[in-house]
Amino acid sequence: MKIETDNNLIKLGSLEISDWCAIKLLGDEDKVEDFLQSQLTSDINEMQDNSSHLSSICDYKGQVLADFILHKQKKIFFVIINEGLVNTFQKELEIFAKFGSVKFEISEKKIIGEIVNSDDTKPSYCSNEQFQLNVMLKEPDFISKNIISLNQWFAAHKILGIYLLDVSESGKYRPIEINYDKFRVSFEKGCYRGQEIIARMHYLGINRRKFCTFISNKDFIENSMIKVIGDTINIDNKKIFNGIVKRDNLTNVSKIPEIISII
Repeated sequence: MKIETDNNLIKLGSLEISDWCAIKLLGDEDKVEDFLQSQLTSDINEMQDNSSHLSSICDYKGQVLADFILHKQKKIFFVIINEGLVNTFQKELEIFAKFGSVKFEISEKKIIGEIVNSDDTKPSYCSNEQFQLNVMLKEPDFISKNIISLNQWFAAHKILGIYLLDVSESGKYRPIEINYDKFRVSFEKGCYRGQEIIARMHYLGINRRKFCTFISNKDFIENSMIKVIGDTINIDNKKIFNGIVKRDNLTNVSKIPEIISII
């Protein structure tokens, strides 16, 4: 199986992500933390101030409804999320938020994404041996230089194994199917919606399929052995995309000549 990665495809720099927004959580600090800890798949107790980490919310069947980056800045929590998933996030959680006197406010701050060297001292929400990903919240008058493109930003996520949910996919996948069990789920914290099903699938190891990131040449045509999900990114005459493969087919998939790497 091909496992080499191609970090050379990734450029260092920053950009404004205009179709993401930040939801500011208002309320007593302890109540906000209790609310988040009881609803999110991740463990917010692991977060330090001025840091970010990946998270999500699920329904009672363990299906992912929305994903996002949780950002903590000066003891205030922000949910950095695709604008298309904002209504889902608020609708699903507003009744639980009311119990804790927690309110949602759409922030006017700009979302700035940044790809930097892995040895950079800034807090990151994911990294490998070559680069790391950071997000920053800036004031509305901040002007981003947009050194990198959206394609490069999203390609970096794919190479790190981070899937980003589209609004059309809300409620379609469980965490184990799209790698969220590795990046967005804590199996040590207390209950949240869908936790029992998600934990059972994780500990029983009943997933017969594998989530992969593929790097192929430009001539790759979709193959019946690979269920391609999400957008395909085109960079430097290569295609970067995510797919779900039956584990029994992995050896045959790795022999497809147009595929350069499987991560």
